[in-house]
Amino acid sequence: MFPTARTLPALTPRLRGFVEQHPQGTDIGDYVRFILVLAAENDDQTLATVESLTDADWEGTSRGAPTPARALHLLGQMLDRVGTGLTRSRPGE
Repeated sequence: MFPTARTLPALTPRLRGFVEQHPQGTDIGDYVRFILVLAAENDDQTLATVESLTDADWEGTSRGAPTPARALHLLGQMLDRVGTGLTRSRPGE
């Protein structure tokens, strides 16, 4: 899913900082953790995470769909929700 072998080593330390700031179970926390899983490119881990997140708070795709399709569907939902939260203007602005 990522273009080069350097992506995961470059991305991981930066995302770990966000993981520490945003608890699991929050929109941004789930998103950041899911990005780390996707970056690892491990289909079994990706499927387990997709299952876990869709059981918790996100809409899942058909269980018969391939793992990459299910992951992209979930990622799209997360981007919509997280992106909306990031683009909303803050009170007083």
